[in-house]
Amino acid sequence: MKNWLALLLLASLASCGDSTSTPANSLASNNFESVDGWMGDTPQPSLTKEKAHSGAYSVSVRPGIDYSLGYNNTLGRMSTSRPEKIKISGWVYLPSPQASAQLVTEIKDPTLPTNNVLLWNGIDLKKEVKKFNEWQQVERVITIPATAKATSTLKVYLWRADDSQPVYLDDLSLSLDNEAK
Repeated sequence: MKNWLALLLLASLASCGDSTSTPANSLASNNFESVDGWMGDTPQPSLTKEKAHSGAYSVSVRPGIDYSLGYNNTLGRMSTSRPEKIKISGWVYLPSPQASAQLVTEIKDPTLPTNNVLLWNGIDLKKEVKKFNEWQQVERVITIPATAKATSTLKVYLWRADDSQPVYLDDLSLSLDNEAK
């Protein structure tokens, strides 16, 4: 009985939190602060304290680190209903006009043995970012392919694309696009 009472008290305290901090259409977000220490003993080379938009951590790509940590989940686990459009948003830092990377959104169907990529969309940061040596927000609305299923995997990550300068990503968020029809 005491355990149930404690659980009920804990649940009611949790419900007293600030409900305005997470928008209703939010699917996922990560500022990379809570990743350190949760990834086991395997070092995560893309996790860095060199630059951060918020907090102390971000992820980066550079020579030897082609792909950053990112988001990876099945569509069915992200939302109770099938999303039609998802807005991808993140803050990126490019040190110069020569720096380049892509913020990639990818959807795959793991049940298909070949040609399992249903969508691959890269935001070319060299073309998107207009100011350098400062954080810039980038976003894109992705239309989920009609062939995507609840078991299809959505991944969002930073890809180096053979550049020689570091590029940083922080405060990555995914949300349902309210404008989706």
